[in-house]
Amino acid sequence: MVEKGYLTLGTNVIPESYSITFETDIKTFRFTGSEEILARVRKPTSSIRLNARDLKILGAEVEAAGTIRAARVGISRKRKEITLGLGEKVSGRVAIRIRFSGVNNEKMDGFYRSRYVSGKKEGSILSSQFEAADARAAFPCFDEPSFKATFSISIIADEGLEAVSNMPVKRITAAGKSRMRFDFQTTPRMSTYLVYLGVGRFESVTGSIGRLKLRVLTVPGKRSLAHLPLRYAKEFIKFFESYFGIRYPLPKLDLIAVPDFSAGAMENWGAMTFREIALLGDEKATPIAMRQQIAETVAHEIAHQWFGDLVTMRWWDDTWLNESFATFMANKALDAVYPEWEMKKQYLDDVISTAFSADALRSTHPVSVHVSTPEEIDQLFDAISYEKGGTVLHMLETYVGKEPFRKGLHLYLKRHAYSNATKYDLWSAISRASPGKHADKFASSWIDLPGYPIIEVDGEERGRDTALRLRQRRFLISSRGAGGGKGQWSLPLECQLDGNRRVTSLLDSPQLRLATGGARWAKFNYGQHYLYRVRYPGWMLRRLGVLMRSGRLRGADSWGIENDLFALARSGAIRIGEYLDFIESYCMDPDYPLAFSISSHLAWLQLMLDSKGPVQRLSEISMRYHLGALGRLGWKRRSGEPSLDTMFRSDAISSLGRLGHKATVSKALSLFSAYLRGNPIEPDIRAAVYGLAAWTGDMARFKRMVSLYKKETVPDDKRRLLQSLAMFRDRAVINAVLRFAYTRDVRLQDSYVLPAIVSSNPVGRHMIWKWTRKNWKALMPMYDSGTHMLDRFVTNLSSSSDPEERRQIAAFFAIGSNMRGDLKLRTRQSLERIDANINFMKANGLS
Repeated sequence: MVEKGYLTLGTNVIPESYSITFETDIKTFRFTGSEEILARVRKPTSSIRLNARDLKILGAEVEAAGTIRAARVGISRKRKEITLGLGEKVSGRVAIRIRFSGVNNEKMDGFYRSRYVSGKKEGSILSSQFEAADARAAFPCFDEPSFKATFSISIIADEGLEAVSNMPVKRITAAGKSRMRFDFQTTPRMSTYLVYLGVGRFESVTGSIGRLKLRVLTVPGKRSLAHLPLRYAKEFIKFFESYFGIRYPLPKLDLIAVPDFSAGAMENWGAMTFREIALLGDEKATPIAMRQQIAETVAHEIAHQWFGDLVTMRWWDDTWLNESFATFMANKALDAVYPEWEMKKQYLDDVISTAFSADALRSTHPVSVHVSTPEEIDQLFDAISYEKGGTVLHMLETYVGKEPFRKGLHLYLKRHAYSNATKYDLWSAISRASPGKHADKFASSWIDLPGYPIIEVDGEERGRDTALRLRQRRFLISSRGAGGGKGQWSLPLECQLDGNRRVTSLLDSPQLRLATGGARWAKFNYGQHYLYRVRYPGWMLRRLGVLMRSGRLRGADSWGIENDLFALARSGAIRIGEYLDFIESYCMDPDYPLAFSISSHLAWLQLMLDSKGPVQRLSEISMRYHLGALGRLGWKRRSGEPSLDTMFRSDAISSLGRLGHKATVSKALSLFSAYLRGNPIEPDIRAAVYGLAAWTGDMARFKRMVSLYKKETVPDDKRRLLQSLAMFRDRAVINAVLRFAYTRDVRLQDSYVLPAIVSSNPVGRHMIWKWTRKNWKALMPMYDSGTHMLDRFVTNLSSSSDPEERRQIAAFFAIGSNMRGDLKLRTRQSLERIDANINFMKANGLS
């Protein structure tokens, strides 16, 4: 009911309830439907607009005041709308009745079909994906989040198949020869994008929490992998019910593994859908990193059942209200339920680091941003809405306190249950729970403004009267670290001084003078709770480095110092040598999460430098760094080993192998050869072994690994084999890899994986632009904007550092036929990252 933006339906006709029957045919993949929408018309009108796309309208009528009027149907394909012309005006309560038909497409949006293989037999299921604006592809509707209504859904399907929707089945009756009708209970008030439709042969494992019924559904043959996610679901529902103080609102919750699925998962109320790899796993056979990803995805979607489903954003400007909260709450749930996973440490390198990277561009966008069209909406499902928004919520919780923050969320959910809300409603609730903190003012500077600051610390190395001058500027990777302008963020300065003293101050102006009482060093952003970087004077950075080396500065704070220093090197504000000097002097035996951060940064430098400049020194440092790690960890997991050690082992093996360490390569190839003879590889190093087999392989090995991929049925192992195919370094093999991505053996949902990894391959990154340009006309129609997939091919280009290639890319996407609404933002961002790469090379004398 938001009137801004040319694709809204306005506020005159308000739906209250839908009664819809879908008649499906899993042989022809066509469906017909009939619906009755009860609505209120506020002001008399002779026409009613609804959203519809890719549907054939078979007939329509409107009943008002006891009179039924046949409707003339006008169709606007551009606006994805139909208009029901009535000939005379109606008002008050009306019943809109429409008959329609459609096709179950293969593009993974709307009401689509997904194929699977069980044994040697191929089958299909029907499933739906409606976020953000694709419910209109399954039935005519008021397809905006604020048009909440109840839904009474019926599905007719072949005998022997099961139908699934948001609510439990109310009754099953015969519907003709070998046909069954599934009538579902009526939903609470909800948005159209949360409706779910599913039909197929499913296997399931079941459980319950009191009266709440839980199921994990799979296609035939994969039921054994459903027990792990069922356990996760039980644990996280209990956590969220306790944390929010609100019981899960529906009588059942299904978690459905869909073989073809464009997103990672979707929070349809009571019927959540997932990629198979994002849901299915085994306690023993699935690597710990993958089990954590499954747990995080399950927790994320369950958090949405409150944030997004029970309370929904009023308009897509506040997509972050859904996604940021689910990201933030999922990590909170994992940390509470599985403390041994040390998710707080991983949160830094997974969520906060991603937010830093995504928001260091001029072409970024605010967390809350105005959108009008479906294509613009699709661009918002990115690291800003997820990771930056999640980081801002973590900051807000730290600022107001954990208990006031929790009380504010409870108040927000209670006030707006079964309705819609905006960011202002959230700020109001949290402010009420934390008087005196002005949570609204603090949050708005982070939600409504793009980017984040860097604090430049200036001061002399001297005695008792030391005072530091702090200057706040925007950080940008494309402008040597600082974008100028006045400070505009409200920053709580948590500063750790020597002698275990802490200073807390609020920096809400461009500059601040901070007295330190003669402190010999100061660590800003203590605990790394806030989204800003720090540039220290050289004398202080060296002292902090000594503290890191001795173990006196650990965890989040050592991570923050290194991460900020690398960002300065990445932006060209300091030379590569300064960063490598610091790592070599102070960081050769770090704890977590610093260990992961250094490893990823050394790998990026290795990719970017190629064979230029200080690459030999870089390789030597990286070799010593990872040899030390692997020597400490060994090749086999120890009983009771911390999960972070287990995950870093694989990283160390991969890094050493790519650096050409002969003993590591030999060991990996020995394990791979044994695997080919039927001996399993330990799950947690399997990806590293596959990858090094490809890294050192030829065309014959590529063909052998393709054969392994085709035969593999376990989702996790199949994905790891697919990823490894992109790690060959022979140009002929890479071309074969890119051709293989678009064969029937690779699902459309996975087709982007190979080009993406090729773009980070030291040989493939020089090939990916020519391949993309050559295949662009074929790629565009493959991926509808609702799949959120085509923009990944634009992102792949951002590894380039070639000015001529940059010119070609900009010219190519300036041609209208090569551009689409869902690509505009990502194109600007990729070009800016290429500019940053070019500047990086120039700053280090390598261009």
